[in-house]
Parts: sequence; C-alpha cells; structure tokens
Amino acid sequence: MHYSLIIQIILILISTVLLAVAILLLSINKRLFSGIRNVWLRRNLVVLSIAILIMSALLALTSPEMITGVSKKGLLNLILKQLGQIIIIVLFVFNTVWLVSRIPAVKTMSFIKHHAVIILSIVISAIVIYAAINYTDNGMKFKNLHATLIFAYINALVTGLIYTAVNYVELERKRKMNEKELELTKLMALKTKAELDALHSKINPHFLYNALNSIADLSITDGKKARKMTIALADLFRYSINYSNNNYSTVKDEVEMANVYLQIEKIRFEDKLNYTLKVEDGLDNYLVPRFILQPLAENAVKHGLKATGQMTEINLEVKREGTGLVMNVADSGPAFPDELNPGYGVKSVYDKLDLLFPDNYEMRFSNQPVKQVSLHIHKLVKDESAI
Repeated sequence: MHYSLIIQIILILISTVLLAVAILLLSINKRLFSGIRNVWLRRNLVVLSIAILIMSALLALTSPEMITGVSKKGLLNLILKQLGQIIIIVLFVFNTVWLVSRIPAVKTMSFIKHHAVIILSIVISAIVIYAAINYTDNGMKFKNLHATLIFAYINALVTGLIYTAVNYVELERKRKMNEKELELTKLMALKTKAELDALHSKINPHFLYNALNSIADLSITDGKKARKMTIALADLFRYSINYSNNNYSTVKDEVEMANVYLQIEKIRFEDKLNYTLKVEDGLDNYLVPRFILQPLAENAVKHGLKATGQMTEINLEVKREGTGLVMNVADSGPAFPDELNPGYGVKSVYDKLDLLFPDNYEMRFSNQPVKQVSLHIHKLVKDESAI
C-alpha cells in the first residue's frame, strides 16, 4: 500500500511536468522543427510531440493501477503499446481535422463557426479511432466500449477547447497589434501633416512680407506696376489656398507658382532680372511637394540679384531623369561658398522632402559648369485625377 501511494505521487508529479512542458511547447509551436521545410510534416511532428506529452500525462493520472500493477518488463511493453496507440490516434485525428480545415467553406467561416466545426471534427475522429483501437486490441471485439468512448470524448473535447483558446489568444494579440500599428500610422500621419502645415504657415508670411514691401515701394513710384504686382500676389495666394489641404501639387502648378513669384520680382527689379522656364513634355501631371520650387527660385534671386545688384539670369528647368525627375534652378550670381549654410527656404525644401519622399531624393549645389541647385526626385508619383 505504501509502495502504491509513492508510485501514484510520482505519477502525479511526472504528469504535472509533462503538462507543463506540453504547454510550453504549445506556446512556441511555430518555432518547433523550423528546420523542416515541408509544412505538413512539420505540423505533424509538432502536434505529435505536444499530444504525446498531454496524453501520457492524462493516461498516468487516469489509470495509475495499470502502471503499479505490472512488472518492469510488463511496464515497458505497456509504455511502448500506449505510445504506439497515441501516435496512431494523434496522426489520424490531426490529419482528419487538417483535411476538414482545408475545405473552402470551412476556411471562410467566422471564428466561432470555424472552431465549432474543428472541435466537432476532433471529437468524431477521436471516437472513431478509439473505437477501432478498442476493437482490434481486444481480439476483434469491443470491450468496455462505453468507458473508452467517454475517455475519447473528454480527451478530444479538452484538446479542441485548448486549440480554440490558443487561437483566440493569438487572434486577440494580432488584433491589438494591428490596432496599435494603425494608431501609430495615424499618429505619424498627423505628425507629418502638422509639420508640413507648420512649414507652410511659416513660408506664407515670408512671401507676404517681401511682396508687400515691394508693393509699398512701387505704389509711390509706379502705380501701374504696384497694381500688376498686387494681382500677381493674389494669384500666388490663390494657389496657396487651393492647395491648402494637400501636401502635394503637380509639376505644372509648381512651375506656374514659381513663374508668378518671378513675375513679382521682375516687376520690382525690371531689366536687372531675366528668367526662363522649361518643362519637359509629359511631366506636368507628376506630383511633388507643395511650395518646393518657389523657395529655390527665391534663393536664386536673393543670392544673385539682391546680393550684387547686378543683372541676373535665372533658368528653371524640369526634366526626366531615369525613373524620376530633376529640377534645376540656375542663376548667374556669385558662386556657392565651399561651406554652404542653407537659409530657411532651402531648409524647408529639405524638411518637406524628408517627410514626403524619404530616401527618394537628393539635392545638389554646384558651380560648374553652371551655378545651380539640382533637386533629384527618384520616385515619380502621378496625379491620377488629372488622367
């Protein structure tokens, strides 16, 4: 009696360890046998490993007398026999359920319906295989069939519920991760919009300040020019308002805006400023960040004409380059210094490109063969609404 009690205590401890290991393997099942490329084989091995642990633990708990009532040799034969039966049961049940789960109608079911079908498949297949083993194990006749079927039902139901619980936890984890990713994406989008709005809000007063100063000067000396500049300024801000909810504008509109800005400066400086605009055919409807050309044109005016007071030529060109495009703003003013310190306008261009075309642009300042700023955008985005 004392010996039997010790054996039963040991069996309980062993069962607890087996169940703990089974739960651990279940939690990392996707990493088990990762070196095996055949998905079907890998899944069979994973399920077999976990099931052997669980069923061995349950068998030891439910039938301790089977173990304590036999000799060592008989115990070994019993273990091998039970192990063989477990392998047959697991492979039969798993592959039956696997085939059921691959039925298109089952795949498209909701979570609850899908797992209800899976649990039903586990129970039915388990009852069938347990009954078959009972029949063959007892000389082609049934013995204690009711108890066998009850054990099969409970075992299958527990397995199905564990499978459903694990999948539900995984589904919830993925859902929460997706929600966090969506929330992060929205926050990043709001952050980008806020940063771009801040850039635009700083640029617009910059335009207004310079233009109004020019209009104020001209209103005293030349009323017609002041009126013409006022109309050009209105066009400039009409463009700004029309695109106020967009971070992008088309190449055509960006060039037109730069043209309006240069018209304002041309009115102000008259013959001291000449400029040309050239856009390669087929590029009008591609998108670029809003307010990207005007700061470069203003930079050319500032460091060319305004810095020297001498006649300045500005040439603005947009052309295709590989799978992208390049915007060149050249001027005849003094060469760029070796250590360039970009002003706010040029910095704003960098900031917008960092936000809207990350890792897909390059800006170069060169003095040879001509002095120019070259903005290379490596990825073309087309305005679909214009097609």
